[in-house]
Amino acid sequence: MKIDRTLMVILARALQAAADEMAANLIRSAFSAVVREARDCSTALLDSQGRVVAQADMIPMQTAALSASFAAAVEQLDLSNAGPRSFVLMNDPYSGGQHLNDIILFTPIFYGEELLGWSGSTAHHLDIGGGSAGVNTTAHELIQEGIVIPPLLLDIDRDWHGGMTERLIFANIRTPEIGMGDMDAQFAANHVGAQRVRELAERYGVETFRDAVREALDYSERRMRAAIAEIPDGSWRGEAFLDSDGREPAGKPIRIVATVSILGDEATLDFTGTDPQVRTMFNAPLASSIAGAVTALRSVLGDTEMPANDGCNRPLTMIFPEGSVLNPRPGAPVRARATACCRALDAVHDALAKVLPDRVPGEGANSTTGFFLAHKGPEGGIAIHLDVLGGGWGGANGYDAIHATDHVLSSCRLTPSEAIEQLNPHVRIEGFGLIQDSWGEGRFNGGQGIFRRFRILKDDVMLSLYSDRFRLAPRGRAGGRNGCSAELTVERNGELIELGATSTFALRAGDLVEIRLPGGGGWGPPEERDRNAVRRDLVDGFISSHVARNVYRLDIPDIAGAAAS
Repeated sequence: MKIDRTLMVILARALQAAADEMAANLIRSAFSAVVREARDCSTALLDSQGRVVAQADMIPMQTAALSASFAAAVEQLDLSNAGPRSFVLMNDPYSGGQHLNDIILFTPIFYGEELLGWSGSTAHHLDIGGGSAGVNTTAHELIQEGIVIPPLLLDIDRDWHGGMTERLIFANIRTPEIGMGDMDAQFAANHVGAQRVRELAERYGVETFRDAVREALDYSERRMRAAIAEIPDGSWRGEAFLDSDGREPAGKPIRIVATVSILGDEATLDFTGTDPQVRTMFNAPLASSIAGAVTALRSVLGDTEMPANDGCNRPLTMIFPEGSVLNPRPGAPVRARATACCRALDAVHDALAKVLPDRVPGEGANSTTGFFLAHKGPEGGIAIHLDVLGGGWGGANGYDAIHATDHVLSSCRLTPSEAIEQLNPHVRIEGFGLIQDSWGEGRFNGGQGIFRRFRILKDDVMLSLYSDRFRLAPRGRAGGRNGCSAELTVERNGELIELGATSTFALRAGDLVEIRLPGGGGWGPPEERDRNAVRRDLVDGFISSHVARNVYRLDIPDIAGAAAS
């Protein structure tokens, strides 16, 4: 049968629009600030075999792994009896999940008796139980991080809306009303996706719809293969490092190794040589590591517009040794998995910089900074502020990097100060901005890092943090300088207390907490930067006169003139 290519493109774009509409619905319906404001959530449409066909432009680490989650559900459940009121719920990192706070929901899409596919959504839930509110930074096994939900095939009328499963799950969560509100938002998002798919089947017919799904996957595969084929054949090795295992701040950095091999239109990403799994939450489950590796490769290919779906993965072979920090054995904690995935991305980029030096940027801040301020009221109840904070991206050949942005595997937004104060009466924001001289200087600069300053208004507030880049700053590329490092301090009665990248600390009313996050690495020698651009950076306050003079080698008369203007 001859395929109408124009119609196939229209239907593929309709599926993408439906996934985007799902995301908008989820964000607007959510109860928690981390979903509603930071947008720590993702949506996608899968075909009847569980392959991601269209995904919203949200969190690559979540959406790129949804097919792995569905595959685990297929392996563990009999989905042949799923009906229109069925749904699959899970969060188990060792069954294709991410970390426990990311609850994954799949709902089937039926058109009459025909199963057309599945709607999928993931949202980060503010609390998931475990050893402490929001996050347990001392966990050394998965079960200490919260309630583990293996893939479950459930019925919405029997098990939800006050049913046994809903009651069981939210009896183990400190913020049940917020959590149930966010779950309802996921159901609503999935419903929207299913409705749009049914409308397409109604308008164009089931067989035409299925043809469009197959073509969408094949089309992305063709474009992925063509982009890989532009890279010369060969094999290159790169590496990147986490500060430590999170338990011993001054301990040995954790090394991640990537060997990238290109043969024709296929690529192999081999992480053999990566350090073993650690005793802390900085391990990354396999689904997350795969997403990080795929994103790393795709981000430097010449084709930046190919549709993102499972067709992109067909030309790829990925190797993650079992027992490594990128593929830990079941039971290891994984809450801070994004940081190891970011280092997998950095290691792939380090390898590809040897063959594509003009395409690979400097390193960005590239770590998830989870910053928590939890307050338990004297009469019960708990308020948890969660900030998902970013820093600067890495500069690249041809452009300066962006500032104050979450890493490429996440893309969460910064929560507005007003929203933080509205929801958390124990916190007042007293400062928020860019950090002067924090980027890595180069011919093209990295992005600026940020600071946020919190005044604590009540006693009995618990600070928890997991982050990275406190010791090892983002590296510059091609002669560019490194970005700055991160810092966390508490000012109490005139004393400055320094905390590390993994911290739990009891706060008092009046304490001033400041978190400072890195700028990205620069690209190219800074003395080669355009002189007008350096003057503009100086006038705008991004750099000091000291850096203008001693790093960019700007002449003293130019510095005086720029300062005067």
